[in-house]
Amino acid sequence: MRYSKYLILLFLLIGLTVVSVDGMAQTVQNPVFRELDEALNRGDISRETALIEKLRFTYSSGELHQHLYHEKEHSPIKCTVPLHAEFLHLKDQLPANSVAEIEPYFERPETSHLEEYVSGSGNFILFYETDGQNAVPAESTIEPGVPDYIYLAAEAADSSYRYQVEELGFVDFLRGEPYEIYFEDIIFYGTTTSSGSSSFITINNNFENFPENAHPDGKTIGALYATIAHEIKHAIQYATNRWDGSAGSFDWIEMDATLMEEIVYPDVDDYYNYILDDFDSDEPNSLSIFGAPGSATPGAYWHMTWMLYFAEQYGMDFWVEVWDQLVDEPSKSFFNAIETSLAERNRQLNREHLNNLLWHIASGPVYSAFDFGFEDRVNYPTPNFTNNLGIAPGQTDGFALRPMAAHFIEASPSNVALGQPLFTLESDREGVGLGVIGYFRDGSTDIQLALNNSSELQSLQTSWDWSELTDLAIAVVNTNRSVTANYLLHISSELPEEDLIAQNYPNPFNPSTKIEYAITETQPVKIEVFDAIGRKIQTLVDGDHSAGFYSVDFNAAGLASGMYLYRITTNSTVLDKKMLFIK
Repeated sequence: MRYSKYLILLFLLIGLTVVSVDGMAQTVQNPVFRELDEALNRGDISRETALIEKLRFTYSSGELHQHLYHEKEHSPIKCTVPLHAEFLHLKDQLPANSVAEIEPYFERPETSHLEEYVSGSGNFILFYETDGQNAVPAESTIEPGVPDYIYLAAEAADSSYRYQVEELGFVDFLRGEPYEIYFEDIIFYGTTTSSGSSSFITINNNFENFPENAHPDGKTIGALYATIAHEIKHAIQYATNRWDGSAGSFDWIEMDATLMEEIVYPDVDDYYNYILDDFDSDEPNSLSIFGAPGSATPGAYWHMTWMLYFAEQYGMDFWVEVWDQLVDEPSKSFFNAIETSLAERNRQLNREHLNNLLWHIASGPVYSAFDFGFEDRVNYPTPNFTNNLGIAPGQTDGFALRPMAAHFIEASPSNVALGQPLFTLESDREGVGLGVIGYFRDGSTDIQLALNNSSELQSLQTSWDWSELTDLAIAVVNTNRSVTANYLLHISSELPEEDLIAQNYPNPFNPSTKIEYAITETQPVKIEVFDAIGRKIQTLVDGDHSAGFYSVDFNAAGLASGMYLYRITTNSTVLDKKMLFIK
């Protein structure tokens, strides 16, 4: 089959919205696929048409209507296994002419004109070309007459098989004869294609113009290694349950295969392309859990870190046990299989899902906790917060939360609150949990969870001292798999017995600082700033307040450096404090 080389430059993974049509996950991973799935959801086209058009677009540039991809940006598609799995699920429902059109896309390549190389273990045979469109890079410095690209690919296949099958214990996909791997000029990283009881793998022949990764020998080798680990996991999946049931959906099979890239080759970090806005950025990808916690899990490549949580918490034996259940029960719900493996460890999925989302909050250069979260959390993106509560105590507005999704909320602890923070979550559904990370002035953190599965009310009373806290990061998590929940979050504490004003923060400051204060009853309040000799500089607050906690900002831009005084005046109190402005 021939492929147009210019398409390599056209693909961009800019959006995945996982939707379901008659129970089947959709592969909305680029603008063309997205348009096709949107048309499918509107009823404008059938599933058959959507699948055929995706295959035409992926494998042959001239066959898809030009308006579907005119002037769109693209970069390489990760993997086309979801298209093949979709075909396997639909095949018996398709007319003969559609099957006849689709099957050639998945045919085993003709090998008579190809060169071949058998891996060191004898388990893999690699078919490749050194001339023409499908040619691999010609450099040969390791084994005479064998391109380094092929030699390294063979080593990677042996290594991936040895680790995933022989060491971890995933289902063996070898069937006696050497397993076939082909190298072609394709516009995606790779794919695994079923062939009777076995399968074969196709890998990109050079990875030109593909995204960055962290491999020390360069991004081409990194992409080659990660893709082989990824596709070997697909071969294992197919040998396990033929991509049947929910475990065969786009979401789960790609989350799982992407996880194995990191497990087998942790120095590649190609999955950073799916959790970061840009490979070297601190900003989250808008489709990742870090960037869109309100999107339901599972979520293919972009939610790979959800599975990584379990690998780091319980070891890879956990995922081996999950997949082993699908050998005898191929159609078993993947969530149910996860629940079974957790139950064997006296754990519950809903509580693990809550803790999993807290790990995602405790990531990036700002919110990484010292002893909590992912091993690589410092290099992960700073999460997007759904809401900033401002100064706590306080409360959120009402929000709707999708199934198996979360909202991340940040708050700044009050310096004038007494007692300990109390978090109260009210929901219209059971199974909505609350997780809170407290960040303290001494650099430590503390994590608290509240999840009563049989109640719509969650209450979390901490023993924290308000004055010792610097930040609060909160996850409200819907652990229900199929229902949306509405919630309201309250953060409360004891009011002081008299009106108070706190020390400004930061202090010294340049040029802005925050002043917090607490009012015990409804009354007029005035806050003024004076210079060192008592001249009034500015009135910050002048009006009636009800009882509660407040804050106001003071900006000294245009003033001279030096000591300033600020004063709160109420019906019963006059309090002064000093602050230092240093330019």
